[in-house]
Amino acid sequence: MLKIFLIFWIVFINLYALSIEGNGISPIEKKAKKEALEDLSNNISVEVKSEFISQTKVTNKSYKKVQESLLHLSSHLPIKGVTYHIQKENDLFKVTASLSSERSLNVYKEELIRLKENIQKSSELLNHKQTTQSKYIILNNLLQDIENFNAHKTVAMVLGGEDLPSISLTKNEVILQMKKIEKDISSIALASKVVTKEIEDYQPIYISAIRVSGSNEITQFAKLFKESLATDLHTTKYSDQAHYFLRGDYEILKNTLFVTLYLSDAHNNILKTFTLKLQEDAYKDTKYKPSIKSFDESIRSDFVQSGNLSVKIGFKGYLRDNGIDLYGGDHVDIVVKTNKPICYFLLGHTLKKDEKFSYLLPIGSDEAPFTNKITGAEVNTNVTILDDILIDKPYGNENLQIFASTLKKDGQCPLAIPKCQENEDGYCIVYGKPSKVVGHTRALNLKKRSHKIQKAEDSISWTSFRH
Repeated sequence: MLKIFLIFWIVFINLYALSIEGNGISPIEKKAKKEALEDLSNNISVEVKSEFISQTKVTNKSYKKVQESLLHLSSHLPIKGVTYHIQKENDLFKVTASLSSERSLNVYKEELIRLKENIQKSSELLNHKQTTQSKYIILNNLLQDIENFNAHKTVAMVLGGEDLPSISLTKNEVILQMKKIEKDISSIALASKVVTKEIEDYQPIYISAIRVSGSNEITQFAKLFKESLATDLHTTKYSDQAHYFLRGDYEILKNTLFVTLYLSDAHNNILKTFTLKLQEDAYKDTKYKPSIKSFDESIRSDFVQSGNLSVKIGFKGYLRDNGIDLYGGDHVDIVVKTNKPICYFLLGHTLKKDEKFSYLLPIGSDEAPFTNKITGAEVNTNVTILDDILIDKPYGNENLQIFASTLKKDGQCPLAIPKCQENEDGYCIVYGKPSKVVGHTRALNLKKRSHKIQKAEDSISWTSFRH
C-alpha cells in the first residue's frame, strides 16, 4: 500500500512543477546570488510540502511518519545545475536563480546513479566479515549516501523526473544497525568532541538547533549540546554569514538518546554524518523531552497553500527554518519575503510552561489594525515588518505564523481575521488552545475558495533562554 501511495505522489508531482525560481536583491552581487539561492531552496521546500501534504489528506494516518520524514528533509534539499539571471538597477543587483528540468534534471540523475553505486558497494562490503570499527565506518558512509540519495531524488521528482534510480535500503535500517554497535557516550562534552575533531577545519559553521525528531521545540539538552559543539568550532551566529551548516535531531530511546548530525555545504550537499548514542548520565539532569508536541503536529499539517503564491517569514540573518534558539538580551528583526503583492496578518502563539495563548499582532492602521500589505518594489525582497524586538523573560517556546493572500481587484484584502479580545497586558487574544486556533484560522481562510485569489502560510518557531 505504501509503495502504491508513493508512486501516486511521484506521478502527481511530475505533472506539476518543471521550473522553480528564487530571487535576491542586494547592492553586492555575491550577496544577491546567495539570497536568490536561499529563496530557491525555500521554494523547492514549499513545492514538496504542499504537494505531499495535499495527498496525505486523502490517505490514512499510517503515512504520518513518511510525511514527517519528508517534511524534515525538504528543508535541506540540494541545489545543482542552477542558472543565474543578473540585472543591475539603481546600484542594486537583482538576481534570479533558476532550477529547471531542462538544465538540471540530468545532473540530478547522474548524481543518483553515482550514489546508488556507492550504496550497492557499501552494502556488499557489509556482507563480508568486518571488524566492528570497519562495519561502523561502512554504515556511516551508507547513512550519508542514503540521505543524499533521498534528497537528490526528491528534487528530481519535483522537476518531473521519471524512471529515476531506486534503492531498497532505508535510512532507518542503517541507523538500527548503528545503534547496536555504537559505543555509549557518557557526557555532552565527550559527544561534542567526537564531532568537532572531524570538522574543526570547516569554517565558519552555523549550528542549527538539534531537535527531537518530529518536533520544532528546542529543549535544554539541545541548547547545552549546541553550546558545547560551538566551543571547539569557528561558528557564526547568523546563517547568512556561514559557509557550512551543522544540523540534526535526536531520538529518545530507553535509557539512551540517539543523535544524528549532518554537516552540509551552502548547496545542502551532505559532507559528513555523525551518529552518537548518549548514556542516561549524559542528559538525565537536563530537560530533553519536548512539551509542545500537539502544537508541533498542528502547525505542520494542513497548512494553507493555493496557487503558486509563496510567502516566507523569518528573523533577519537567521536560517529560515523552524527551530531557532535565542537568548535574553538578543534583538531580532522579523522579515517577510513574497513572490507577489499580498496582504497578510500575523498570528502569534505563546507556548511557555505557565502561559499558552494565541494573539493577533497589531501591524496595520486604525481602519485595519491587524492586516498590512507588501506591494510593488517590495516583492521578492526581504521586507522588515517588525524591527529591533528584544528577547526578554519569561523565556520559553513561541511561534509566529503569517497568513497571506493576493489582493482583490479593488485592492481589498480577502483574508478572514479571527476574532480577538485585548487583555490587560495589551495582547489581542484569540481564545482557545493554540493547536486548535491554528486549525480554526486555516479553516476560516480556506472556507471561500477562489481561483483568482491565492493564499499561503508560513511560520517560524523559536525558544528563548536566559543567558
